Amino acid sequence: MSQQTRPRLASHSLDLPNHCDICNKARSTRKHQRCSQIRQQRKSVEWEDYMANVEAKKALQGRRYAR
Repeated sequence: MSQQTRPRLASHSLDLPNHCDICNKARSTRKHQRCSQIRQQRKSVEWEDYMANVEAKKALQGRRYAR
């Protein structure tokens, strides 16, 4: 058994399928820079909604340690 010299950066693997959802080819072919840009543009609206929900939740909770 070997010891790791530093901890892993992620606690779990990414939830990405083996095949690209844009071009439907294998993701291991390294030709997915354009697909990645398209995916980021599509997901930007979902990400903005998610971040707005997070900010709203923080605003409802108030300050934890008020002075």
